[in-house]
Amino acid sequence: MKNKTQDSVKQSVGKKEEELRSKIEQLAIDIDKVEDEKLEIVNQLKRSLADYQNLEANTQKRLSQLYMQSRKSLAEKLIPVVDDLTMAIKSKEGINFGQQGLAWVNGVQGMLNNLEKALGEIGLEKYIPEINSTFDANLHEAITTVPGKVGNLIHDVIQPGYILDDIVIRPSRVVVTKNN
Repeated sequence: MKNKTQDSVKQSVGKKEEELRSKIEQLAIDIDKVEDEKLEIVNQLKRSLADYQNLEANTQKRLSQLYMQSRKSLAEKLIPVVDDLTMAIKSKEGINFGQQGLAWVNGVQGMLNNLEKALGEIGLEKYIPEINSTFDANLHEAITTVPGKVGNLIHDVIQPGYILDDIVIRPSRVVVTKNN
């Protein structure tokens, strides 16, 4: 009987061992599947993060371009107003204004100052080239030429130029010397 019991215990242990091995193999397969799924999820997360970072960078670039374009558009619309106010103030020369007329001129000067200050705050810089400096087609627009000893020099400035973030919004309008 002892042999039968031992055989029965061996068989029972053998079955249990086989069941455990089968369960261990199944668990190993399940672990491999979970690892594969985890790897796929990690890769999806990495791709999603990269997509988000690209979207964020693209959005930032577009916002910067929109901001620059808005500032440029505003400057292009207000530069003629600055020119008009400047001409209005210059037109007072040679005219005898009374007290009210001088107050009006001072008011226009105040508006011009405020407008120029506001344009400066958005980054617009007025550019007035020096007389006798070299003409640069990137910064200047030649309105006319006058005879001179040395050519290609700025003889007079008709209107200032304007620059926004190193971009010429309007070139300075100048008179240029031409060799005799």
